[in-house]
Amino acid sequence: MHNENTRKELMMYILMYIKELKPFIVFSLFSFILSVVAGYAFYATSPANALNSLGGLEELAEMLRGLSIIEIMLLIFVNNAVKMFFAVLLGFALGIVPFGFLVLNGFVIGVFIHYMVVERGALFVIAGLTPHGIIEIPMLLISSAIGMKIGYTALQAIISGPVNLKEEIIKGVKFYLHWLLPLIFLAAVIETFITPVVIYLVSGV
Repeated sequence: MHNENTRKELMMYILMYIKELKPFIVFSLFSFILSVVAGYAFYATSPANALNSLGGLEELAEMLRGLSIIEIMLLIFVNNAVKMFFAVLLGFALGIVPFGFLVLNGFVIGVFIHYMVVERGALFVIAGLTPHGIIEIPMLLISSAIGMKIGYTALQAIISGPVNLKEEIIKGVKFYLHWLLPLIFLAAVIETFITPVVIYLVSGV
């Protein structure tokens, strides 16, 4: 009975926190879509310059060379987990870091999508992004939303007086560690083991 009550309380807490996050998630989604469209359009107007924004992906691909499949999975997981964690933690700087992180990632994804559509075709892009993207992109949006919520709380503290910023940061970090981090790991597993199979089945590459 005690365990059942604890589970109910935990579920209520999660639902309440997600409700608080809702406007920030909506804003994150809107910003992400705009940034993806901007990246896609930028490649159309200036392909050479647009490709410069893919430097981070090239560096990651270089790091993955020569690694075992488990090492690849762990590197992908750590790379995504650390970046999303800092998007949450550094939200206290008025939400600037998580917003910039979200928009930059969206822009790079937009450039990458257009580049791969030109090089390999739309079907290849769908096969390459969908399996892990259905988990990874929502985690990107939610981690950024948490960071921006923390930033909004920090702004409230400056403008309107006493607000418990420390409690807001703790709530955000706990939510990230308990719920987002395992899903980020799952996305890394899918990207490593399942996405290549889907790409092969669809395109033979």
